[in-house]
Amino acid sequence: FFTSVLRRTVTLLTQLAKEMASHAALETQVNDATEAAKKYMAEKERLQEALTGKGNGKKKESTDATEEKLKEEVEHLKAELQKTSNAFHKAKTEVAAVKKQSEGLRREYDRLMKEFEQLQQSLNKAEDKKDL
Repeated sequence: FFTSVLRRTVTLLTQLAKEMASHAALETQVNDATEAAKKYMAEKERLQEALTGKGNGKKKESTDATEEKLKEEVEHLKAELQKTSNAFHKAKTEVAAVKKQSEGLRREYDRLMKEFEQLQQSLNKAEDKKDL
């Protein structure tokens, strides 16, 4: 009887420990989500103030600096897009050239195989004539 009570106690303690660990993990997730929500709400308010122009001079300067950085980033991304586009077109042209070359090689291979078959047949005919 004592061992069964002891097992049941150990089982319940193990379940309690698991639930406490799970609770701690959930609590951490809730805290992280709360922090993120507060951060996003503050960012939203800052952006709304920047859009409505209600911010003071310092915030306006900050907004102008942010806008300038964004413009620079847009220009950088446009240049990068142009480079990528040029590389894509170059690669596309190279692929077309390789396909054309491959088609030429295939035709030449087919021609050589036909010629080989003809030579093989003529050789077989010549050997047949010698055997007779």
